[in-house]
Amino acid sequence: MTTKVLDFSNIERKLFWIFSISLLACILFYMYAMFSLTVSVVERDRLSRATHELAAKVSMVEIEYMERSKTITLAHAQELGFREVTAKFTGNQAATFSMTQ
Repeated sequence: MTTKVLDFSNIERKLFWIFSISLLACILFYMYAMFSLTVSVVERDRLSRATHELAAKVSMVEIEYMERSKTITLAHAQELGFREVTAKFTGNQAATFSMTQ
């Protein structure tokens, strides 16, 4: 009677490397995902700040426009050299519109 002994050392070594490479791949994917998420959050925060700054600038310009629009009258505009253009636009005719000073 002969006893056959199976050599599992080669299989165990292969399994070890497969699990090690799988674990390394999972760790690398996790690090990539966290880096990507961090960059996205920082970019979103920067864009949010830029949007708020732009909204504040627009508000200031609107306030300035409202203040100046109260002081401009037709007589004042004519003093500055502007004149009223009376152009009639009808149908599909190509008409040009220009502001002159």
